[in-house]
Amino acid sequence: MERHVLKLTPGARRDAAAWLDRAFRLYQPGAPWVMELRPAKRTDEQNRALWGLIGQVHKQRPMHNGIKMTPELWKAVFMDAWGAEVSFLPKLEGDGMFPAGHRSSQLTKHEFVSLIEFILAWTAREGLTIRHFDEETEAA
Repeated sequence: MERHVLKLTPGARRDAAAWLDRAFRLYQPGAPWVMELRPAKRTDEQNRALWGLIGQVHKQRPMHNGIKMTPELWKAVFMDAWGAEVSFLPKLEGDGMFPAGHRSSQLTKHEFVSLIEFILAWTAREGLTIRHFDEETEAA
């Protein structure tokens, strides 16, 4: 499958028009092209920052309301509190629940900034100490 990604900046309008023209020239019946315009998704740097921040929260708060937390559970809690749709499903053997649903990888850059700011506001309100979190790793 041929796929092209073009970051739409003011200077890229000519390139975008050329790609669209190319798609029309290459069009074959039964194999239509689709053009998708969407905001850019979160960056790898934003993702590292989120996991660094969550790692620090987890170190300082390994328990939450009597539940032993993991970084993944903290992410689900924050995503839910931030307003993202998160569902909790029973485990296969019925011995607990796990989060499923909205994935942070689908967030736009702007939404990701909002999520990180939300978590930082919560950590400040809770009195947690946060270092420069983009230097942390998921394993931290």
